[in-house]
Amino acid sequence: MPTSLTPSASASRGPGLVLALCFATILADGYDLIVFGATLPSLMHQWGLEKSALADVHSMTLCGLMVGFLVAGTLADRIGRRAVILAGVTWFSLLCLVCAFAPSFTVFGIGRVLSGVGLGAVVPAAVALASEFATARRKQLFNGITLTGYPIGGVLATVAALIVLPGADALAKSTPPSEQWRLLYLLGGALIVLVPILYFALPESPSLLAARGRDEEAREVANRFGIELTATEARPADQAKGGIRLLLSRRYLFATAIFTAVMFCCQILVYGPNTWLPSMTKELGFGGTQGILALMMLQFGAVVGTIVGALLVDRGGATQTIIPYFLLGAIALLALAFGTELGAAGLFGAAFAAGVGTVGTSTLMYGVIAAHYPTAIRASAIGFCLGIGRIGAILGPQIGALFATPRAGLLAFMVPSLVGAGLILVLALSTRNRPVNDSAQGEDLVDSRA
Repeated sequence: MPTSLTPSASASRGPGLVLALCFATILADGYDLIVFGATLPSLMHQWGLEKSALADVHSMTLCGLMVGFLVAGTLADRIGRRAVILAGVTWFSLLCLVCAFAPSFTVFGIGRVLSGVGLGAVVPAAVALASEFATARRKQLFNGITLTGYPIGGVLATVAALIVLPGADALAKSTPPSEQWRLLYLLGGALIVLVPILYFALPESPSLLAARGRDEEAREVANRFGIELTATEARPADQAKGGIRLLLSRRYLFATAIFTAVMFCCQILVYGPNTWLPSMTKELGFGGTQGILALMMLQFGAVVGTIVGALLVDRGGATQTIIPYFLLGAIALLALAFGTELGAAGLFGAAFAAGVGTVGTSTLMYGVIAAHYPTAIRASAIGFCLGIGRIGAILGPQIGALFATPRAGLLAFMVPSLVGAGLILVLALSTRNRPVNDSAQGEDLVDSRA
């Protein structure tokens, strides 16, 4: 095999197509996160539920996501990114339709839990594939653009909720209960139209093809999309070990443990405030519409934070970016806790900053993890760290339901922000003191942008 796979000058497509398709699949994850929180009051009124029952369903859905992450990450390294993405999008779309037409809370809950498996399958494969079509100097930016699908999906969900759902007062008085919430899950099911597009347009990762010895196919994809792959990327020295075994080997174990713990903190920060922010702001004395608008501002903050943060990581490294992001998240949550003193404008500003420091930090970590590991185990690494880290996503909604006051809940969410910053600092310091020939890839574990 030659030392590189060089694309021809006649590339018929560009990596931007892969970026767009991966973005569209990640969009579903963000939409799914926000649509549940936005419809929570409607669901409670529809079936006369307490919020603890819905918190349980949400947590079980996140268990499904965790299963999807853990299984699909390894599958994506074995059978390919493309097949896993196709299967996951199809599964998720169909289960959204089940939720939209659910005749009872039991059927709805089952649909929610099972839909999480499909989403969990999509994310590791999409993140890995996007990373493998990025240029070496713009990997984090490429990952960042792809992962803005997550908060933008949340923005779409909040906009749709503002249009479709009645006001909080009208909802509480409607008899029989308004079922307009079903339209929001029907919109999620509409993602099924993406499946044929993915089938005909989404390529397999050329670096994964090359790592499997399918050199001609790898060259053909590289030529068609105008990308270049080095032999080092295509065939990692430890490719034969593969999967979880290499991921948990001495070479990667410490970084894997830290990344997993960081993602645990990130998932609490993502799924806690996103689930309860509208309810918390209402309890703080703001109107229902203001709560949804605050949720939207959080998503806008996440979009801006992800793109700006990706540029910062590409230029200065992850340590100098992720730690300040975590600290910004803690400060913003503190401000939200005292939202009554800030007024509506202050509330929206704090929510924007919280989006930068919570969801923005989490999405940046996807790219940092993807950049650290070689092709042969990249999807497995993303799936493992995010899968185990999803325990935090399960706890996040429960934390919101645990505290008697919204202020106490928001202050509690500050803790994982501070812990996450500390973990990144520990990893950075330990890597700095480690001999170069003993590091995972011969460079800083956190600030790797390769």
